[in-house]
Amino acid sequence: MVAVLCASVMLSTVVQAQDSRTTSAHTGDYLSLVMYGALAQVDDITTSTGTLIVNNDSDGTGGLGMALGYNWAKKGVPIRSEFEYSYRFRFDYDIRIANQAGYENNLSSHVFFANAYYDFAIADRWTAYLGGGLGIALNQSDVERTALAGGTKTKRDDTNMNFAWNLAFGLVWQVGNDWDFEFRYRYAELGEVESGPHSDGTTVTADSYNSHDFLFGIVYRF
Repeated sequence: MVAVLCASVMLSTVVQAQDSRTTSAHTGDYLSLVMYGALAQVDDITTSTGTLIVNNDSDGTGGLGMALGYNWAKKGVPIRSEFEYSYRFRFDYDIRIANQAGYENNLSSHVFFANAYYDFAIADRWTAYLGGGLGIALNQSDVERTALAGGTKTKRDDTNMNFAWNLAFGLVWQVGNDWDFEFRYRYAELGEVESGPHSDGTTVTADSYNSHDFLFGIVYRF
């Protein structure tokens, strides 16, 4: 009897999530515009020459993006699937190779994710969700190298394509018949960052670029 009651409550919760997010007037399709701030870091930095000194490997950054998705609650399943693109702004990290040169890396990224989320209602007009996604990240390194002897500066741009993934949870607030506000936390792994070879033959590599993202989105439901 208890099991039946629990199952009924869970089913009711799912139905509420479906009813509050998808009505007969909507197709299930939606468009989301997002902005976010992030605390990011690069890990496991190595160089092909010399003794590495890491001056800074973490930075605050942000980004803008958009996602086109479908709410499968229209078909009776409380799941959303979407394709997301975002551009991550400048992320700075600085290293030095002892007795050789300093390297200032300005990093930006184009990121593409295929995401899926499971929705469940928690209150009137509020829906929580869990999920994640897989995709690719194009990490663009704009590096200025300064020789410690003489101060000569050289620049180099490199782009690396990497496998990327994310895990996320968040809240959706239904503010109108067609509009939602979304609040999300996401942990994202964006793969490797590499620059070089520079003028002296040195290559700088960070094995992992990861980020804690805090997102706000405006969602229009068609």
